[in-house]
Amino acid sequence: MEDAGIWLRELITPYDVYLHGASEILLWRRTEFQEICIVQTEAFGKKLFLDGIVQSSEADEFIYHEALVQPAMLTAGMPRRVLVLGGGEGACLREVLRWDTVTEAVMIDIDAEVVSACRAHLPEWSQGAFHDPRVQLLHTDAVQYLEHVREPFDVIISDMTDPVEDGPSTFCFTREYFRRVQAALGDHGVFALQAGPLSPPEISLHAKVLRTMELEFGHVQAYPCNAAVYGRPLGFAVASRTPIHARLDPERTAPVLDAHVRGPLRYIDAHVARGLMATPPFVRAAIDASDVVYTDAVPPRTAHAAGWEAGA
Repeated sequence: MEDAGIWLRELITPYDVYLHGASEILLWRRTEFQEICIVQTEAFGKKLFLDGIVQSSEADEFIYHEALVQPAMLTAGMPRRVLVLGGGEGACLREVLRWDTVTEAVMIDIDAEVVSACRAHLPEWSQGAFHDPRVQLLHTDAVQYLEHVREPFDVIISDMTDPVEDGPSTFCFTREYFRRVQAALGDHGVFALQAGPLSPPEISLHAKVLRTMELEFGHVQAYPCNAAVYGRPLGFAVASRTPIHARLDPERTAPVLDAHVRGPLRYIDAHVARGLMATPPFVRAAIDASDVVYTDAVPPRTAHAAGWEAGA
């Protein structure tokens, strides 16, 4: 097997690096908000990077996006109005629109160039979602949008990049942000969030985000996303004012999936959605031990480093 001609270096911890081998750079540019790179690889097909951090791959993006969206949709029961914050690939939007109960889906992504690039180079992700008449796509700041929501949403999905230094998502993991999200939800509304790595060496960010969420929501549940492209499990969270576990009873949710979700799901079913909510003890212990609350005055700031190397 020939060596990859291009290597993308992603810093996992200060002492660990993930090398992504690519055969071709399809797009590489810096937008007003971040650096975007789309590459072709032999192992995972196409990959999307933002600010040097892999976001998703052609081979296993369905695991990430089904795991982020579908447990929240199932918890909501029969969601009608859904808000997607971030999610530039359009894959979260795709998963939302599988539900025939959805009458309106609003997607907010501040970076129009990223959305345009994904529509041009990664159409397999969105699968026509941007053309659905139920969709309203806005390129504005998510925090500002939340301040002006008048009609509550049934589900809100926050699919943001990690809060890297000076990145566009820094203030989308703070107590004030979560307070705005809660205010934009109905009484039984559900919030889902990409909340940082879940592996023990780097679980600190996830634990702090979950601890911050718990101050604003009555019920918060951490759960994993195990897509191979990230090299370790990511941490997601689902939150609501009312209990979550009881609303994910497979006897209730399986008929709902069969009746209202278009097309076969490849990762989530009624039993998997419930099973993901069994939080490992080390995750719960890390959340309980965290005494950090992220605020707009003291938001999360994670370092990142990426580089490009030609293969030998």
